Amino acid sequence: MPAAETKSGKSPASSPPMVDVWSRTAPKYRRRAAFFLALCFVLFAGLCVFTHWLHVARLFDFSWSSYFSAARFWGPQTQTLNDFLRYPISVEHAPVHGVVLGLLMASIVAVPILVSILYRIKAALPFIAAVLIFAHMPWMSFTLLMGCILASVRPFRMSFRYGSALLGMCPVLIYLYLATWNVGDQSDLSANPAARTLMIAPWVLAILSACAMTAAVLLIARIVDFRPGAIAPVIAVTFATPAIIFHQYVGRDELDYRVLEARVGPKSARYVAAREVREITLEYIERQGVRISGRQRDIFSELFAAAWAESPSLREAALQKMWQPFMANRAKSYELCNRFIAAHPDSKYVPCALYIQARTMDTRLDEPELIRNARREVYSDFPHAQSDEIWTALLSKHSDSPLSIAAALRLGQLRLRAGQVDQARAFLSRIDARPRNSVAAETSTRPALRELLRAPPPETSLEFDPEPYLFEASRLRELIDANRDDPLYADKPLIDYAALDPRRERYHDQLLAHAQRYPQSRMEDNLIAAWAAGRPDIRARHLALLACLKRYPDSDSAPQVLYQLAELEIQSLAENDPQLRAAGLDRMRDVADRFSGTCWGDKARRRLRKLDPDTDPPMRARAP
Repeated sequence: MPAAETKSGKSPASSPPMVDVWSRTAPKYRRRAAFFLALCFVLFAGLCVFTHWLHVARLFDFSWSSYFSAARFWGPQTQTLNDFLRYPISVEHAPVHGVVLGLLMASIVAVPILVSILYRIKAALPFIAAVLIFAHMPWMSFTLLMGCILASVRPFRMSFRYGSALLGMCPVLIYLYLATWNVGDQSDLSANPAARTLMIAPWVLAILSACAMTAAVLLIARIVDFRPGAIAPVIAVTFATPAIIFHQYVGRDELDYRVLEARVGPKSARYVAAREVREITLEYIERQGVRISGRQRDIFSELFAAAWAESPSLREAALQKMWQPFMANRAKSYELCNRFIAAHPDSKYVPCALYIQARTMDTRLDEPELIRNARREVYSDFPHAQSDEIWTALLSKHSDSPLSIAAALRLGQLRLRAGQVDQARAFLSRIDARPRNSVAAETSTRPALRELLRAPPPETSLEFDPEPYLFEASRLRELIDANRDDPLYADKPLIDYAALDPRRERYHDQLLAHAQRYPQSRMEDNLIAAWAAGRPDIRARHLALLACLKRYPDSDSAPQVLYQLAELEIQSLAENDPQLRAAGLDRMRDVADRFSGTCWGDKARRRLRKLDPDTDPPMRARAP
């Protein structure tokens, strides 16, 4: 007959020692062990779901492709653990997220190994399966299976439980090394030690935390003599910690915004500057299951080029095919931004969402480029009237954001086109007081180690450079000041000029038509200068600009004409002519000296610093 247990739950000295939770054979201990094991599994499954959500912004995805893509270890699309650190939330933009991921990975590693030691290997199998099914980490689940075998199955199991746990983590160390090592990643990160540290630190934290967690649980288990009620709460704390840190210091809005930015932001596929229609057509054919070899692609390219040049119907059909999905994509992007702002009205990323939304509404398809050169291009520098309300919200509610510079310029352009010259100038004047440096430049000079865990400004990932907006605002304000209140035509020439889209067909013909419509107006020289600067042939452009300068030597367009002439003489026309390049540099110095109070003079000064660092012409204060 087996010896009876004492009231304390311990067996007499003649009974075998307690080696795990199941060593207590009394029914109440078995029921308690089963209950807490089930509770731990539910929490662990939730942790795996949480991990998957942080990686793809979806709670569940049981498609075969989601598992196959995670299991593939060959090809350019191979997933690594570093993908967790880049998308959707990058640790460079939210460094605390690296702590969250490190603690999550520590729990995923430590819990199955602890369960295999304290509850035996069979009890650990559901936890390993949860890593595969819910976290979508097939190689990690296989690694954990190997680790659990080393930690709890003879002949690998040791009487020193912590030693067994460390042995079980050896396959995990190998997996972490293989799953985070990537030649391309290392070469990219070597130039930025801070970024390299942020990419490595979460996995170091994961291993150290897993070791500490394992030691704490095994110590408590030994102190309470393997009573199950004292073990599960400790493990539950390890589940809650990363979730609490995420919601407290990262936030749901961070995840939602990063997904939004990846889908419709400036660096998304929507804003690809140019794509050949031929390539888009080939991709469409291959998606239909037709394989095209290298020689066939060359033949197709030749046939496509000939058909495009000779068939207006083909060009028109391509335009329609591009236009319909483009408009549908714009409407979808607008709605996604609306959803984010409605869901997170107090988020620090609201200005960024407004900027993306307004830029989405301003984005247009370059139809002339598509028709002429079979290239799909988009542009957003000519604002659409539908974006007015969005830019207004960005400027009025978030004036401290650097993105308000873009809002002020776009509102100035829209007001000028609407004939509200005073309002347009007021918007443009608000920009001159802003600093002339980019967000990217501000954040790139931060101390790497001291502020490693401090998140950069929300606008950083947009790579927003205010310099083009500042220049265009100054140019437009100076244009208004010099050409408004025309004695013959009032503000009509200025307003009509502002309504011309430079990317539209016959833009240059319209410039000449406006010059003829408003003869001897203050805007005449600016219209002719814009026409001359748009001549496609470089030498014809140079001659046209020289003729414009000769005809209007003292006009307000002279700084622009001189600067553009200098650029042509320095770059395009002076490849094999040192004398012409020297003349261009002299002309650029003349612009910087004579017109230092204008936007073109300031631009010439900055250009000279790049071309000739010894040049430092004086700069007079700009007129308000």
